[in-house]
Amino acid sequence: MIIMAPEIEIIDAQVHLNQLGPDWKTASIDSVIATGIQAMDAVGIDKVLIGEAHGFDSKFRPLGEELPNGAIRSPYPFSERAVELHPDRFTYHVVVDFRDPELDRLTAQVQTRPGANSMRIVPVPQTGAVDSLERGEFDDLFAAAERHQVPVFAWVPSRAPLLLPYIQKFPNLWFIVDHCGVGVAPLRIGQLPITMESSLTRSRDDRLAELTRVCEMARYPNVALKWCHGPGLLSEEDYPYTDVLPLLRQAIEAFGVERIMWASDYTIARDQNGNSWAQCLYYLLDSGQLSRTEKEWLFGGSVRRVLNWKG
Repeated sequence: MIIMAPEIEIIDAQVHLNQLGPDWKTASIDSVIATGIQAMDAVGIDKVLIGEAHGFDSKFRPLGEELPNGAIRSPYPFSERAVELHPDRFTYHVVVDFRDPELDRLTAQVQTRPGANSMRIVPVPQTGAVDSLERGEFDDLFAAAERHQVPVFAWVPSRAPLLLPYIQKFPNLWFIVDHCGVGVAPLRIGQLPITMESSLTRSRDDRLAELTRVCEMARYPNVALKWCHGPGLLSEEDYPYTDVLPLLRQAIEAFGVERIMWASDYTIARDQNGNSWAQCLYYLLDSGQLSRTEKEWLFGGSVRRVLNWKG
């Protein structure tokens, strides 16, 4: 009798799934979710952490309810519906504005929202949020996140060291550095959004140097790395992007694979670099340079551990 090894669980730790189809702005939520399930099944994705995003307003702020002090409070109709329909397939992160007068209440609610398990910060330079991060003005938000045990994803392209004072100040809070922690690469498709212009790191060599600095942050045990956009940010080759594997190995040696989680950011990878969802996954899943144990951590174990996501 042949005993087959169990399949590796595949969790994609970031997809703006509400933007999946070309008509996502006008299509019904249920139809987009149904398309998402079909695509996940076709590619072999078991679960997705949804990063619900609806674009930016004229002041480069995420769309949502504007409070009297200018803070934005984001809704999650797509994520909530996806979790309602498929609680075994989806989870999501929230966005809490560091200026929100009720940030403690909103942060505390994360762990009681069905399907929510984390938050994400995306400081946009044009709004002054990057300057605020550098001045220490995210203290209250991160203090609340630590108090209520809500892990924080942080997209700070080319600026990951700005997190270091907070990482040191809040040692019991998980910080997950998004997108390999490096600056934005020149796009292969379309025009660079204005919100990314000051985050551009044109040279691959410079992005590799940024990756090395991010790996130095691994000395802090409350820092994890989201391995996302490796092909678009770090490769000079076509699929299967073999020049990325030594860089992932560098990150594994620094962090340990238990602190590295894979994500595709498919709807962005597709639109900006032409990477299919399958390509984003299988260049690693099919690689002979990663052990089965490493793949188990990379594709599910790490995100479950860091987010305390039971399953």
